[in-house]
Amino acid sequence: MKYYIEKFDSFSEQKREEFLSHLDKEKKREFLSASNENRKLSILISQGFAEDKISEEYNIPKEDIIFSVSDRGKPYCKSHPYIYFSLSHSSNLVALAISDKEVGIDIEKLRPAKDNLVNRVCSQNEIDAISHSENPHIKFTEIWTKKEAYLKALGTGIDRELTSIDTTNENFKFITEIDDEFIVSVFSL
Repeated sequence: MKYYIEKFDSFSEQKREEFLSHLDKEKKREFLSASNENRKLSILISQGFAEDKISEEYNIPKEDIIFSVSDRGKPYCKSHPYIYFSLSHSSNLVALAISDKEVGIDIEKLRPAKDNLVNRVCSQNEIDAISHSENPHIKFTEIWTKKEAYLKALGTGIDRELTSIDTTNENFKFITEIDDEFIVSVFSL
């Protein structure tokens, strides 16, 4: 499994034009109807970035890569079903994980650890970890990205009470990167 993180502004105008030329009809329609520039960029860059990296990783021509979306909204590689990937974006960042098995990734800017949100989405073990942390905001954002990555790997979306997912459980194996600007977590089945 590999994961990649890029800033939106690292993609040149020429690269963005290339990404636009590769959008399928549905994604192009979604791109054109997006209400703000950041949403347009996230649609364009997410798909183009995934296409580029999958092409590089598996030595597949970009024009042979066809994406689709499951009934529950999880993107997948329709043309190459043995390739699994997951995308996430936050503000001006895009994150991509590629694997030979189901994978999920989530990237977030730091989120405040507000008590009402913590109590609504965290298990008791996670609440304890946040309250004993030197920086509760970092710990909460880390827990949030882990929950999102786990649910994305399952492909279910938020289909359960989030407090039932305890990311402190040793059976969960996450890769987490904590940066000054963001936190990213990856989970693979």
